[in-house]
Amino acid sequence: MGHRVSKAAVAAAMALFCAGCAYNDHFDNRVDRFDIASEQARDQMILTNIVRASKAEPLAFQSLGQITGSNTSSLQMGLPSLVLGPKAALSASTRALDQQTVFGANPGASGALANGMTTSGSTSFNVTPSETQDFYQGLLEPVEPQTLALFKEQGIADEILFYLFTQQVVEERQGEARQIQFVNDRLDPTFEGFHHYVELAMRYGLSAEPTPGAKPGKSAKADKSGKSGKSGKSSSDDSTSEPGTDWRLCFNRKAWAPDTPYADNHPLCGSNEKMKDPRTVTFRDPRGKLVTAHVFPRSTFSIFQYLGRLVAAGDEGQIQLITDQAKGHAPLEDDTLFAVVTGAAPVGGDCFLTVNYRGANYCVPESALNTKRILGLLVQLLALNTSIRDVGITQQVQLLP
Repeated sequence: MGHRVSKAAVAAAMALFCAGCAYNDHFDNRVDRFDIASEQARDQMILTNIVRASKAEPLAFQSLGQITGSNTSSLQMGLPSLVLGPKAALSASTRALDQQTVFGANPGASGALANGMTTSGSTSFNVTPSETQDFYQGLLEPVEPQTLALFKEQGIADEILFYLFTQQVVEERQGEARQIQFVNDRLDPTFEGFHHYVELAMRYGLSAEPTPGAKPGKSAKADKSGKSGKSGKSSSDDSTSEPGTDWRLCFNRKAWAPDTPYADNHPLCGSNEKMKDPRTVTFRDPRGKLVTAHVFPRSTFSIFQYLGRLVAAGDEGQIQLITDQAKGHAPLEDDTLFAVVTGAAPVGGDCFLTVNYRGANYCVPESALNTKRILGLLVQLLALNTSIRDVGITQQVQLLP
C-alpha cells in the first residue's frame, strides 16, 4: 500500500513540475496582459488630463517607454526514502517513522532535501514626462487642415472633427463693417450661431485638400521649429519631420446633402481657386449677400481644454450630433459628442474607462462610442507631437508581487 502511495505522490509531483515548466515557457498570456495594461494606462493619462482641464488645473503628460516582464517557476522535490528495520533513523525525532514511507525524505534531518515550489514575476517600465520644447511647441500649435483630412480618411465623422478642431467662426457680411464671432462653447451665448455653421458645413461638404499648385516642402511645424533649412532637408536629429504640402479648406460638391441649393460656394474642392487665407471660405446667404467665414482652428492643448469644459458643464455641456455619419447605426450608435459620468457607473452599463481624481470617480460609459473615438484621436495627436528623443529613460519603476 505504501509503495502505491509513493508512486502516486511521485507522479503528482512530476505532473506539477511539468505544468510549472510549461507555464514558464509560454509568454503569450503575459504579452496580452502588458498590451491591455499599457492601453489602459495611456487612456487613463488622457482622461485624467481632461479632468484636470475641467478644474482649470495644469496638465501633465507622460510617455510610457520600454516594458520588460519576466516570470520564473522552480520546483524542488525530495526523493521518497524508505526507513526499515531497527536501525536508527536520520534523527532521533524521526524514529516514529520507522517502517514507513516518507515522501520528501526527512525535512528535519541534515542533508535531506525537502519538497518545495516557488514562482516569481516582475515587471519594469520607463515613464518619461513629456516636458520638452518640441513637444509643447507641437501641442500649442493649431492643428493643420492636413491632419484634419487624415482623421477624416480614418472614418471619423466630419461633424465630430468640426466640433473638436474649430475654436470659433468669424463672419463678415458684404456691406457690413463689423465682424461677428460664433464661439464653439456650449455655454457661450453665440453657440447657436456656431451650431448653424456646423449645419452649413455638413450640408455643403466642407472638407480639406492640398492647395492647388503648392509645391511639396517641409511641414509648417518643421519650418517653425527651425529643423529644416532652405534646401528642404531635415537635420540629422529630426526623426519626425516629413515633406508636407500646403492645405486649404474647400467645399466638396460630391459630399453635398441631397436637395441642397447652390449658394455660390468658394473655393470648390478640385478647383484652381485661391484664397488669401487657406482657412477662409465664402458663400451667399438667402438674400444674395456675400458671406466670408474665417474658421479658426484649435491646438491639441486647446482640445483638452474644450473637452474639460464639457466635463465641467455636465449634462448642460453635452452636444447632440445631427448627422447620420456622426450618430452611426446600430449596434454602433451614439448621438453624443463626448460623455463622461461623474460618480458611480451609469445605470444599465459598465465603464469602458475610469479614473479617480481627488476623491471623485470619472467614468466613460461603454456605450459612449464617440468618446472612445475621441480618446483614440487624442492618442494620435499626442504621438504626432512626441519625437523618439522625448521617450528617454528617466524614471524606472519595478513591481514585485
